[in-house]
Amino acid sequence: MRKSLALVAALAVLTAGCAADTKRATNVTSSSATLNAEVRCDPGSQGTAWWELREAGAATWRLTGANSPFSCPDTDLGTVRISKHVDGLRPGVRYDYRLAANPAPTGGRVFYSEQASFSTQRFSPGLVASADHALSAAAAGELGAEVVRVEFDIGTPVASLRGSVGAIADQGARPLLLAGFHGRMPTQAEAQNLATWAAEFGPGGSFWAGRPDGRLAVQQIEFGNETSYAHQYGDTWSDQSYMRRAELYAVRFAQAHAAIAFTGRDVGLLAQADDGGTGSSNWVDHMFDAIPNLNELVDGWAVHPYGPRDRWEPKLDRLVAQTAANGARGTIPIDITEYGISSANGTPLTDNYGWPVNLTFDQAASALDSTIAAMLADPAIGPRLRLFMIYAAHNLRPPGTTREREHNFGVLQHNLAFKGAYSTEVREQLER
Repeated sequence: MRKSLALVAALAVLTAGCAADTKRATNVTSSSATLNAEVRCDPGSQGTAWWELREAGAATWRLTGANSPFSCPDTDLGTVRISKHVDGLRPGVRYDYRLAANPAPTGGRVFYSEQASFSTQRFSPGLVASADHALSAAAAGELGAEVVRVEFDIGTPVASLRGSVGAIADQGARPLLLAGFHGRMPTQAEAQNLATWAAEFGPGGSFWAGRPDGRLAVQQIEFGNETSYAHQYGDTWSDQSYMRRAELYAVRFAQAHAAIAFTGRDVGLLAQADDGGTGSSNWVDHMFDAIPNLNELVDGWAVHPYGPRDRWEPKLDRLVAQTAANGARGTIPIDITEYGISSANGTPLTDNYGWPVNLTFDQAASALDSTIAAMLADPAIGPRLRLFMIYAAHNLRPPGTTREREHNFGVLQHNLAFKGAYSTEVREQLER
């Protein structure tokens, strides 16, 4: 009996001597946040504390960071503020968090603060790498990009990805892997090869073992690049080959999704819902004809809405309407995986997707700023807009040597020198 009373008394002391209160999360961005709490305890009390985090509604909490000691001041009622910066979060996701406190002697009763929640910002701008992955990684570091889209053929073994992924991560950016199959369709084996990418580079993947930057693990893989566009295949939206391609694309997408899911890595797949400027719903309709539950497999709809408002707005509106007509949820993110404005600082270019061909760097900067603002303000597009990948990291030729549009899309010059106001504007967008 005495032992039982002693145990009750000891627990009562701990209960009275320690409590944890969750405070509002601060400094919330698209990929990070600062978690805050206060521990109230008896003067001079000590213990350890740690943070637990989960996506809202998930069944399992996960530890974020290491246990840290705390010590309450020698006042009537000591209060210690505890904060933790967490990164590697997903854009546009709601998270639950709580603090756990274990007063000394450790191993006794653990106290939890009340669960609180925050949502990361959805809009997440990034940079598109050129074929020179090393130079593009350096450009990302110069501009402060947090996400870099980088392309590999869909059949590429993971060993051939490691150098580029490492170079991008070394600059503090997360790779967005693009699985390319230009002018052809992948085999089932190639689609399933993406499981090896996810296992290696996704959250908890083997690539990150022993590295301090696992927070930069791959979160998404983009499946194909402009496969719905005619220029790669020599057909049109009304051809049977076009419709069969959309169906095969969806089948391969589903096979890739199943293979990635089997790895247990939390890596999403982006599907193309871009009609290629045709105005036809054939691409989206035939994807859903082949895989009716495509809606359940897609992590985001990829689209390339180049040009001023009279071009990007109709294309994005069609994406919203065409996917909705096939039963897709209105909450699936829209991921603009390419958008840019070509400029040679006033020198006329061959073409510029509806923009004036002779834009100065100042004019290109203003155009990009107003375009992003208008997209975010659009009630049908803005709330769903997630990735906004700016094409491209750097020019492909030295200044004055080419008037070709594609050579002058760079945010930076070919040698990573700034392109005046345009580079500054992009850097400011990347800092959002």
